[in-house]
Amino acid sequence: MKSIAIDSGTIISMVTNNLFWVFKHLVKQYKGEFIISKSVYDEIVSYPLTTKRFKLEAVMVNDYILEGIIKVEDPKELGNLSNELLELANDIFLVKGEPMKILHKAEVDVLALAIHLKSDALLTDERALRLLIENPIKLQKLMENKLHTKIILNKGKLDVFQELTKNINVIRSTEIITIAYELGLLNRYITAKKIVHTKYKKLLLEGALWALKLKGCSISEEEIKEIIKFEGFGA
Repeated sequence: MKSIAIDSGTIISMVTNNLFWVFKHLVKQYKGEFIISKSVYDEIVSYPLTTKRFKLEAVMVNDYILEGIIKVEDPKELGNLSNELLELANDIFLVKGEPMKILHKAEVDVLALAIHLKSDALLTDERALRLLIENPIKLQKLMENKLHTKIILNKGKLDVFQELTKNINVIRSTEIITIAYELGLLNRYITAKKIVHTKYKKLLLEGALWALKLKGCSISEEEIKEIIKFEGFGA
């Protein structure tokens, strides 16, 4: 079965921007499964249901799980792979001889799930996870600039990590919402009196992309401009 594995940050961003509903429509178009790991479920549903601040969002996500739009997968075989990935990821970069912790368990669990199930993509808005898979040297330079210190790369650990993740295709919530835009799903926001007001289409797409960026999606302003241009709008 085709699948896309989803990280917790992406779901939180989509829910808090009132965009989570697009998954209900996209799952029909995709004809595959949107999946999360057990640790992601615990992070975005189980624990928040015991709190006051994020209880509503947890109820909303849980409803999609009960409906089967989002599925929770917890293969027994996942533990060893997840632990290996976590250990590798957090040993790749060294600061003053000490390993840097750059990923946490929920992120790594969903990565392990994507590898285990041979998912079509890993949907994550986390810059560290995405760059560690796609461009670790860029991540190293970004962290050096942020910390104002030299960071050493353990090439042996990186080589093993890259071998394990070589077939992973990373996408972000902004790609998902752009697809939703192209399918006309977002027109509901510009359909007063049952008429699609096309003059607001650019604003609609810009607004959705910026909303996701401001909620934590690792996309640059330049990338947003490129998407807007690709969709047929000027600067």
